[in-house]
Amino acid sequence: MKTVFSVVVLIVFGIIANFASIYVLNIAGLPGALVALRNPSKGRLIIGAILSSLGQSYVYLAFVVFVVNWTLVAAHRDDVVGFPLWPFAFAAVVRPVWVCLMHAREEDREAAQEHNAQVVAMHVTFFVALLGFFVFAFVPSAMKLFWGWVPYVH
Repeated sequence: MKTVFSVVVLIVFGIIANFASIYVLNIAGLPGALVALRNPSKGRLIIGAILSSLGQSYVYLAFVVFVVNWTLVAAHRDDVVGFPLWPFAFAAVVRPVWVCLMHAREEDREAAQEHNAQVVAMHVTFFVALLGFFVFAFVPSAMKLFWGWVPYVH
């Protein structure tokens, strides 16, 4: 029964992130977007995309750290079967950033300008989130490196 409860909690994390990540990632990528918009050029787009990627990736990896560590804690309980939790944790982490990427690509197609630094950065953030999930799941000590402030990180 506690395994089912843990799965439901992971689903709720994913639903909340699905709505919140669009706003949070836009805010995290804003400095790079502002750099790219000021006197637009290819160089500024690259610098803006790098800044946006760093901001978005750091913020989203904080969420990845939270979900992975929460899953690790839940999976190590004696009254929870840990293996079934991991696909739900993966979905809770990947689906929100995937939805953000799809929305960003759609907005980019509709926009009059050629490219947007935040849209370019969303591609990077998606792959960083995928990689981060597996790194944090298999090397939990990596979570403490930059995200020791995230709840449940021990």
